[in-house]
Amino acid sequence: MFRLTKSFFNRSFFQVVTGAVFLMFLIYFIRNEHVDIANIQATISTSNMTWIVVGVAATTMYLVLQALLYVFSFKAIGITISLNHALRLFLKRNFISTFLPAGTFTSLAFFSDELDPYKLEKTRVHYGSFLFALASMISIVFVAIPALSILLFHHNVRFLELEATVFLISLVVLVAYVTYSLVKQQGWAFRIMSKFSPALVTQIGELKSQSFSIHIFCQACFISVIIEAVGVAHLFIAMKALDLDASIEASFIGYVLMIIILSISPFLRGLGAIEVSLTYVLTLYGYPAVKAASVTLLFRLFEFWLPFFVSASVFLIKPGNLLLRVLPVIFILLMGVVNTVSALTPAIPERLHLLRDFIPFSITEFSNVAVLLMGIGLIIISAFLLTGARNAWQGAIVVSALSLVGHLTKAFDYEEAIVALVCLGTLWYTRNAYFVKFNISFNEKGIQKVALLVLALLTYSIGGFYWLRMRHLEFDFTIGESIKAALQSMVFITGKLTPHTKTGHFFLYSIQYGSIMLCIYVCYLLYRGTKRKTITPAEEEAYSTAVSILDKFGQSSIDYFKLSFEKQFFFNASKDAFLSYAESKHYMVVLENPVAPDEVSRAALLSDFETFAKHRGLRTFYYRVTEEDLFVYRSMKKQAILLGQEAIVDLRNFTLEGGARKSIRNALRKIETGGYHLKILDAPLKDGIVQQLKTVSAEWLSQDGHAEAGFSQGIFDESEIKKCTVLTLQNQEGKIFAFISLIPGYKPGEATYDLIRKTGDAPNGTLDYLLIKVMEYFKSKNYSSLNMGLAPMAGLRGSNVNELVLRFYRDHSKQASNFKGLYEYKSKFDPTWENRYLIYDQTFDLVRFPSVLELVSGKP
Repeated sequence: MFRLTKSFFNRSFFQVVTGAVFLMFLIYFIRNEHVDIANIQATISTSNMTWIVVGVAATTMYLVLQALLYVFSFKAIGITISLNHALRLFLKRNFISTFLPAGTFTSLAFFSDELDPYKLEKTRVHYGSFLFALASMISIVFVAIPALSILLFHHNVRFLELEATVFLISLVVLVAYVTYSLVKQQGWAFRIMSKFSPALVTQIGELKSQSFSIHIFCQACFISVIIEAVGVAHLFIAMKALDLDASIEASFIGYVLMIIILSISPFLRGLGAIEVSLTYVLTLYGYPAVKAASVTLLFRLFEFWLPFFVSASVFLIKPGNLLLRVLPVIFILLMGVVNTVSALTPAIPERLHLLRDFIPFSITEFSNVAVLLMGIGLIIISAFLLTGARNAWQGAIVVSALSLVGHLTKAFDYEEAIVALVCLGTLWYTRNAYFVKFNISFNEKGIQKVALLVLALLTYSIGGFYWLRMRHLEFDFTIGESIKAALQSMVFITGKLTPHTKTGHFFLYSIQYGSIMLCIYVCYLLYRGTKRKTITPAEEEAYSTAVSILDKFGQSSIDYFKLSFEKQFFFNASKDAFLSYAESKHYMVVLENPVAPDEVSRAALLSDFETFAKHRGLRTFYYRVTEEDLFVYRSMKKQAILLGQEAIVDLRNFTLEGGARKSIRNALRKIETGGYHLKILDAPLKDGIVQQLKTVSAEWLSQDGHAEAGFSQGIFDESEIKKCTVLTLQNQEGKIFAFISLIPGYKPGEATYDLIRKTGDAPNGTLDYLLIKVMEYFKSKNYSSLNMGLAPMAGLRGSNVNELVLRFYRDHSKQASNFKGLYEYKSKFDPTWENRYLIYDQTFDLVRFPSVLELVSGKP
């Protein structure tokens, strides 16, 4: 019926599927194990308030201990941070971890801006966060091993718990070995890391020179063990609050299994799966299903929901863009939980009786099922709202509105309807924050496929009920009853169906699993990655117009790259100003500033472009903006972050005299006395020369992880380099060992170059030689300065969350692997450093920027 594409396996879809399956497990458990939600509510409502207060106090202690764990993790490497900063750091990371895959660990890459006052280097911030995670993992294993042993010897253990425990222990062992291998700089982990991320290996080497106290780290591990003890206490307190015979062993085992599932949960921190597993474990200790489920829900209140809402409050008390992203997420997640619980809870008889005077019973029954499914949908949609997706916002609006109607028609639950109304109000108030368009491919063909699959499943179900009936299901179904039973089974309502053979059980399970697969396929059609219809790259007429404008008003050393054909042009109405951009991953990346005759035209063009981008459902980045132009973007309510600095050499005052230039003079003398010489090749270049240059470029690209960046600098293109003047280093036989290509500079008096590449057997000092000769060449042409290009990450101060994203990009991107050392190298020529900035809208956009830049630069 359909073919799975590569996009089927993307991360977002996997998260949706996993989260939905976990929630389905919960619903299936409640339906098939006869867990009565009404009795659970009644049981929880009679809770002992004294123990509830104790549980809340334990939650407060849990939050403080997590902050202390951060304090001691950083103290182990000689950094003292306050408890207040550590607490805010934990709360922010705890909130976002709910919506990240493997959020317990991936959240550690965010919100390091809480440590800004300490002016820490990124290496040390990562180091302290890593120790926090390591201490947490060690404490989990410390309590998991005895817990699993008890369960194995005294109770039946499911394969899931055994597999999860083995995975967790293996993960800790692997992390410990990799850390040891990198620190000792030996073993296979070190060799692999040296090959794929030399920058990270360099950072690890730097860590060896920093202080580390094993004694203090052991204290951090001890605090982490206390945190686990508080978790066990939470479960014990939940039992006491419900006046049950509380068991320390059951509390210990239940908590450990919850932690294991949490550690491997890819989405929503195990919501659904934890409730099912913990309830099951408690039933092993003799607690009735209703009592076990009540304890589980109360425990999750202490352990998950209270910390979640406290974490959310950290964002809510700080006004700004984050409020617009966080508040709807909280309300929609809450609405999803309310829907699910309400659908599984029996209606109030008086209201139901009143409602049936106006609405048929079939409608109220359908509304109940619809509310349940919408609850699951809202829980999943809440995560997508964080991306600013317009589709997620629209879906939340529709489902919230339907939930409002559903609650009123299923049992006149006006309390839940009010919650839905509040959600609608919140979504509408924040509507301007959601305009990113995720391309929905649920077209006519997709609808046909879904319709055929639904029809096939329905036919299978109806036929099965009719033909199996008394023989396997103990009920003599008519055709009408078969249709009703089929529809109910497809939404997990088995009612009084009691199969008494393996065939009957298999049949019912097959219908429900078929429904799950159908839902997964619908999600796939809705969210699969499809190519957005993009505007055609610059055509010849547009290109000619851009060249004409650039010749008149160009003022930047990188204006030349605004004309490359992989970019698109956006003109104003009078066609006397333009900007150059590329798009990918729901973003438009603009190269530097617009080219315009004056500031008024430039500001107007930017305003028109922002409207154009928003109309297309895309966000914008402005890459490598100069410091003097920041006021334009700030007036547009944009934010800026320092990308790095450009090195500008004053050709009029540059000299090779003095002790600081001795190494450069020696390199030049060795090259010239070694039989090498400079040759200037004017455009247009001959084909034979271009092929020699191509050979040099290919060899350079094969060395030391070099890669062509594109977008803001050139790549080796035979047709383009043929138009350039090129300076080459050759031997007496005419073999080219290195070259540097010169490109037009549109800033008055400032020259620049593009590609500078050499072979592996080029003499030492070749790059210094070429750069000196380029300076001499441009000085002879009466240029006053030479732009040596950007030194990425140069000039960064502090380690806030924004800088952390860019530094992560520098340390982990193949394109950025050679950034380290550029600043030191260019500093040899005593340049003036000018700041260059990235302009963006919201902090969340920076998370996407590295991958977006790589894609618009031609990276896979």
